[in-house]
Amino acid sequence: MMAVTPQAVHAGAWLMPQGGGQAIVTTTFADAHKAYDANGRLIETPSYRKFETRLYVEHGVLDWLTVVAEGGYMNFHGAAGPFDHLNLLIDEAKAGLPLSLQGPPGARYEGLGLGALGARTLLFTWSDYIVSLQAGVRAASPAARRFLDMRDAVQGDLRLLVGRPFELFGLPGFIDAQLGYRSRGQNGDEIRADFTAGLRPLPPLLLLAQSFTGLAPRGGPAGVVAAQKFQLSAVYDMTASLSLQIGAIAAIGGVNSPAERGLISALWWRY
Repeated sequence: MMAVTPQAVHAGAWLMPQGGGQAIVTTTFADAHKAYDANGRLIETPSYRKFETRLYVEHGVLDWLTVVAEGGYMNFHGAAGPFDHLNLLIDEAKAGLPLSLQGPPGARYEGLGLGALGARTLLFTWSDYIVSLQAGVRAASPAARRFLDMRDAVQGDLRLLVGRPFELFGLPGFIDAQLGYRSRGQNGDEIRADFTAGLRPLPPLLLLAQSFTGLAPRGGPAGVVAAQKFQLSAVYDMTASLSLQIGAIAAIGGVNSPAERGLISALWWRY
C-alpha cells in the first residue's frame, strides 16, 4: 500500500520531520447573498464578494515539535444595503432636495487579514493512530476583525488532533479529526470540530472532503452550531515537492453568519 505522508494533511495530526516542512499558498474567491440569522434560518441579506490569499507554513523544529504560522491578505466588497427609509424620502421631497434612492453604502476592506502562530507536539501513537496537541494564537486588526470570526484582537486556539491512515478498496487514504477550543468568536467562545478525509485514487491525486464546525454553547436559540462549512477539493502532485489544489467551499449552517460559497486554489511546496 502506498503510504499517506504527513504532507497530505493541512494542519493535521502528523508532525513535520526535523528541518523539513511545507508552505501552502491558498487563494479563495467567495460571495454570499444570504445569511443565517439568530435562529439559524436562511434569510436574504445584502450581498458581498471576498478575495483572500493566505500563506500557511509548517516547519519541523524537532522530531516531536512542529511550528505553524499563517498570514493573509483580504479584499472585501459589500453591496449597498436596501433602501427602506420612507420618512427620509418624504422629508427630502418637502424640502425640495434630490431624493436619496440608494441605500447605505456597503462595507469595504482591503488589507492584512488573519495572522496566526502556534506549535504542535506529539502526544503518543497507538497502532495506526497518531495523537498530537496544538496550541496557538490568532490576531487581526480592528478593521479586519469585522470580516473575520473574531471579537478580540487576539484569540487563543487549543486543539487535540487524531490521525489515522486507512485503505479503501485497495486505495490508500487517511482521516484526521480535530477537537478544540477557541476564545471569543462572533458568537462567543467556541468549540471547534474539524474533520478531513483523504483518498488517493491515483498515486499523484489526492481527493479531500473536509468539514469545519464552530460550536458556541451560548450561540442563541438556534442551538450550538455557530458556523459550519464543507469543502471538497483535489490535490495533484506535479512533482515530488510541488502540488496544486483546486476545490469549492460552502457554508451549510450557522447562527448570525453568512451563507458563503466560494472556489479555492492552492499551491503546496514541501521541503
